[in-house]
Amino acid sequence: MYMNPSQYPGHHGSQVLYQADPNWQHEMMQKRNTIMGALHPHVGRTIRVTTLDGHTYEGVLVNVDGHHAYLQVNTHAQHHGQHRPIYTPAQYNQILTLVLFELLVIVLLA
Repeated sequence: MYMNPSQYPGHHGSQVLYQADPNWQHEMMQKRNTIMGALHPHVGRTIRVTTLDGHTYEGVLVNVDGHHAYLQVNTHAQHHGQHRPIYTPAQYNQILTLVLFELLVIVLLA
């Protein structure tokens, strides 16, 4: 159900910084459900994911829910001997949480 931000309790006098078009909500929910349906049968398999921002990740899909895909990546193998970014944890197997809305391309590898 769509509510105007001014209708929310406790938000009197608040300034709206962003408000999505109410018609956009239905389409985004359909896209999210499509992506989740495409991924769910492949839990446990290796995939490559490219995000809207152009980042590419490869790893095992360990879970998918209504909002996120969880990808276990091997950061050591991921960078193939290149310098690892400073923001990458020093773990070799980590689980990335990827937002379904931000996934642009998903490729099944194995």
